[in-house]
Amino acid sequence: MIEVNGKKIYYPIKYVPKKYQIEALDFIKKSILTGNKYILLNLPTGTGKSFIISTMFTNWYKNYVNDEARFDILTNSKILQDQYIKDFDFINVYKGKSNYYCAPYSCSCDIGKDLCKDKKLPCSNTTCPYDQAKNRWMSGSIGLTNFHLYNTLALYQTAMLDGRASNVLIIDESHDFESTFSDFLSTKVSAKTLKKCGFDGKEIEILDDRFISKIKHLDKYLEFVERKLIPELEKKLLIFEGKVSTAQKNQKIIFTGYIQQIQTKLEAFNHLFKSYENDPNNIVLDINKNKSDKMFSGIELTTQHIWVYEYINDYIWKKYDHVIFMSASILDKQLFSFINGLDDKMTTYYEIPTPFDVNNRKIYYLKIGKMNYSNKEETFKNMIPWIKKIIGKYKDKKGILHTTNYEIVEWVKENITDSRLLFHNNEDRNEILEKHLTSLEPTILVSPSMMSGVDLKDDLARFQILLKIPYPNVSSNKIKGRQKSNPNWYTWKTIVDTLQMYGRSTRSDVDFSDTFILDSNFSDLLKYNSHMIPKYFIDAIKILNI
Repeated sequence: MIEVNGKKIYYPIKYVPKKYQIEALDFIKKSILTGNKYILLNLPTGTGKSFIISTMFTNWYKNYVNDEARFDILTNSKILQDQYIKDFDFINVYKGKSNYYCAPYSCSCDIGKDLCKDKKLPCSNTTCPYDQAKNRWMSGSIGLTNFHLYNTLALYQTAMLDGRASNVLIIDESHDFESTFSDFLSTKVSAKTLKKCGFDGKEIEILDDRFISKIKHLDKYLEFVERKLIPELEKKLLIFEGKVSTAQKNQKIIFTGYIQQIQTKLEAFNHLFKSYENDPNNIVLDINKNKSDKMFSGIELTTQHIWVYEYINDYIWKKYDHVIFMSASILDKQLFSFINGLDDKMTTYYEIPTPFDVNNRKIYYLKIGKMNYSNKEETFKNMIPWIKKIIGKYKDKKGILHTTNYEIVEWVKENITDSRLLFHNNEDRNEILEKHLTSLEPTILVSPSMMSGVDLKDDLARFQILLKIPYPNVSSNKIKGRQKSNPNWYTWKTIVDTLQMYGRSTRSDVDFSDTFILDSNFSDLLKYNSHMIPKYFIDAIKILNI
């Protein structure tokens, strides 16, 4: 900390703030000084949200509100965490154990910790990279972590958040936070999840034949979990805890993985029953078939909460003096406040238009056909020559195809042969993204899940194609429940995800890219919901005759 003209500078200021950044900070100041707890900042890509918050705001808050304040910053991915640290190295970053390397055992720290525990040996805080990162985060003034790890702490390791005792929570990409928290309260039972808990094929087959395949309703699912599955999981836990002490290293790692999966599953079921007891009408069950599971019936049983705002308040909001939400797609103060359970009287909202020249972020709309359930295959066939034409036009450039689901990924894979295309699944997503980021070739990502939190700046994406407008899946009982209780949510979610896809490229005022939208459902979105769509987005649209 230094003093300049009597003002304390707690964190180094690397950049000269722009006029709109100063105006945004002034709004935050006024909101806090007039007694507001929740501040919503709708700031488009390129407005320097991280600089406003990590440096400008934190310095002001310590000078004028609380000089001992601590700040928790959250991002929706580990990739964005790395970007923060690259720009602001004074922030204390914290990730899960699997992201750190345990040198003594030549494995990740999550496995190394359990091996130390098993051998009754101490894991030295002075040499363990995970412990060092955690200790810096716990004691540091500004701490940074990701949604996944933070929600784990909030729900299952509350003592850590209580011990850190931060005053301000800052959520970047905040349009995604509620849904991520909601996922943490969901439970899933399938052959795949049971395998991860150490059940063998015969055991799963018995559970499948006797119980899983016969479940049709939520009450039967809860009965099965309580009377059969939880006791079976507890038996497995005891078995693996007994085996791990005498097993060889490779087996120890496997058994440790089973133990971690079982413990997580038991904790999730504990939250499920508490939630059901509190509000049974807020829990829904989805029963789906996984066609890739050839061994068993392929049934996946998933419970979800329709809304989670009460739980977010209990586990998170009430811990802080102030909470700041940042995103390029908050869009609607009342709706966002409803979704997140914010007191509207203590909430302020601020937005600015994009600072980027419209000529650097053009949207070309081709009305090829509607990607509805009944005609999506025929529409995709009509898209094929246009996809080929577009990627051919940008033959020396990198880009991304946004598919919104894995079914369309498979259609692309089957119908478009091009060595530039990069495909991923749930397990290798980050690996494939890294390949795209580092490759010298003009690679093209094909992804259903890179609509948010991925920075494809400059030459990383000179074009992108939206193959399907991202309407939420109406086959989900959770989505149906949300539509019924708040119909505006469905439209809001669709627009949010569309804007997020649009925002993956053209990341600065000197960057440029072209976006192509091929799904004719875009017409309905524009016709009936233009009041919710930012003007800067509409101004960029050019309809192409085909």
